[in-house]
Amino acid sequence: MSNRIKELRREQSIKQKQLAEYFHVSPSTIHGWERGDVPMLIDDFHTLAQIFKVSMEYLGGYRDERNG
Repeated sequence: MSNRIKELRREQSIKQKQLAEYFHVSPSTIHGWERGDVPMLIDDFHTLAQIFKVSMEYLGGYRDERNG
């Protein structure tokens, strides 16, 4: 999952700071999500999937198809 967050964020030219502001967390939390060091609430996970327009399964690394 963590690699996909970073990959998708970069594809859409979204900075960690921008995501942090959206989720009302610090940029270090976003960095932690990307590294897999900081757990994420399911609501935040769902919101990220919507932001990136991918399925939760893809974001979580359970599927290779982005939508499904």
